[in-house]
Amino acid sequence: MMDILIKKAVIIDSTSSFNGQKKDILITSGRISSIEDEINPALADEIIEMEGLHVSPGWFDTACKFGEPAYEEAETLESGAAAAQAGGFTAVALSSHRQSAIDSRQKVEYLISRSTRLPIHIYPVGTATVGAAGKAMAESYDMAQGGAVAYGDGRQIENNLIENLVLEYNGAQGFLTITTPMDRVMMHQGVMHEGVVSTTLGLHGIPDVAEDLAVARDIFLADYSEASLHIACVTTPDALRMIAEAQERGVDVTCSITPHHLLLSDENLKEFDTRYKVMPPLRTERHIEAMKRAVEKDVVCCIASDHTPVDIEDKKCEYDRAAYGTLGLQTAFGAAWTVLKDSISLEKMVDLISINPRRRFGVAVPTIVEGGAAEITMFLPDTTWSFKKEDIVSLSKNSAFLGRELYGKAVATYVKGQLYK
Repeated sequence: MMDILIKKAVIIDSTSSFNGQKKDILITSGRISSIEDEINPALADEIIEMEGLHVSPGWFDTACKFGEPAYEEAETLESGAAAAQAGGFTAVALSSHRQSAIDSRQKVEYLISRSTRLPIHIYPVGTATVGAAGKAMAESYDMAQGGAVAYGDGRQIENNLIENLVLEYNGAQGFLTITTPMDRVMMHQGVMHEGVVSTTLGLHGIPDVAEDLAVARDIFLADYSEASLHIACVTTPDALRMIAEAQERGVDVTCSITPHHLLLSDENLKEFDTRYKVMPPLRTERHIEAMKRAVEKDVVCCIASDHTPVDIEDKKCEYDRAAYGTLGLQTAFGAAWTVLKDSISLEKMVDLISINPRRRFGVAVPTIVEGGAAEITMFLPDTTWSFKKEDIVSLSKNSAFLGRELYGKAVATYVKGQLYK
């Protein structure tokens, strides 16, 4: 292992006594050996120094999908990990892709084993039901023994009884259940947000109530079963209001929002560009303001990329037939910080993208302290940059952020005793 010296970096870490201070940080044999005002450069094999450099505990994404196994043409573990590292993430909670369910201990252990040589840690999210089909409970206890950190199908379990059984069992075991709220009956044939734009374009719309009904049901069941519930990718004002009210009542419920729902709206769909076809759909400025307020009021636990690689054949087609999903790992921080930088502190942003998600998913937080294991993200919060096609390291190219100017960028990570930049 090389000894690394990070020079004159502002530490952003609400769990550290060095929070907000500009310091030199020496990393020796994978651990933070010294944090001082000035450290002799001769002690290091490599020095990192740049204007405006900030460091934080390594970023952690709670909602991303790779393709492997079964959908490698969209994303392999290697290409997905490269995208995560390029976006400043040192760890991800990896969910099932639509082509391949993580529904057994064997699959969980396979992913963890394969991740040992990757530039990130992978924490598998097992499916709540067998094959993510919503019909029979998966072996969550067995998967937990293999290293799974949470359970969710990536779509709503339509059967209320099955959903309640999942919540009751996982709650009794102390496991976190993840739901992705969308009432498929109310969604019907919708392919974008129901509103003025969908009417103008002549596309079937998905009403807010399709998400609201699913959120209401899941909160009621979580309250009834006394389970720990995390609702992923929430977008509507009423859903956020219900989550806030449930939190006040003592229901153990948290939620995430995504950068693309913060930065983009249904107005982007006017050219029928399938890069903007995501689930839940892009909403309106009213929805964006509701999400921003929920962040400010601490209703939102974390910001998640919802990184969903899609093969070109599944995107380059008629809008109605195109698959849902956008790449998100490389642009997550920049897209979210572009919207939130004027309303929250940088410390809170790091909490949302690093500390809060780790705590909710039961993963240890790598605090920046002397003697601590080094798992660090290095970033420039005050730089602007434009995301281009040649920047994409994923195998898929379905990014909704191409050509978009973003504010804030990761420049390097240190994890598993290695520097990546």
